Amino acid sequence: MPTMLLIEVRRLLREPQFLVFTIGFPVAFFLIFVGIYAPSQEDGSLVALMLSMAAFGAITASVSTGGLVATERSLGWNRQLRLTPLPAWGYLAVKAAVAMLVALPALAMVLVVGAIMGVDLPVLTWLQVLAVAWVGVLPFAAIGLLVGTLATQESAQGATMITMLLFSLLGGIFIPVAILPPAMVTIARALPSYWLADVAARPAVGGGVPWEGVAVLAAWFVAAGGLAVWRYRRDAVRV
Repeated sequence: MPTMLLIEVRRLLREPQFLVFTIGFPVAFFLIFVGIYAPSQEDGSLVALMLSMAAFGAITASVSTGGLVATERSLGWNRQLRLTPLPAWGYLAVKAAVAMLVALPALAMVLVVGAIMGVDLPVLTWLQVLAVAWVGVLPFAAIGLLVGTLATQESAQGATMITMLLFSLLGGIFIPVAILPPAMVTIARALPSYWLADVAARPAVGGGVPWEGVAVLAAWFVAAGGLAVWRYRRDAVRV
């Protein structure tokens, strides 16, 4: 497993266009929205925007990484791995770890740009925000794997884009929940994307642990991860 993890990381590092997409887009959106809305540090709107774009970057990175599984399935790489001692759960665990590793620089870069744009937080708070947000990426690592095990090579890109946009739009990443109708707010609070940004903001703006959000994130992680394992094993049986 450590060897495969190293191979996967090296492969992604050889694809700069993938890193530009997963890291560059969230930073670009953050700078664009700062220019349009001129949020401030005093009322917390700059912090909220920064964390929303950090969440978008994490979602993009983790779901896109998981979506690459579809390509490997089409090329027969999974069948080759089943001939090795690597267990099925090990393959999925490595893919989830890679998704988490790719999401980390996406999160960190948006936070760095946020600090440059005027977000002023104690060093310990910055570290808490990064750590909490990174843990909150786990459900999306599982969701990306599920998309990758369900999609084909031809549909993988479209499936990952639709997944990212749905979670970002319905979860309040691009559209503030405060302006949504009550029915849409209910939907947003049931999605991990809403709680990813909310939970990450708690160390910066104060407040206790949102246990409802922790429960939603955990439920999505268990459900999506369980379905991804089931689908992967089903592929193995069919082979």
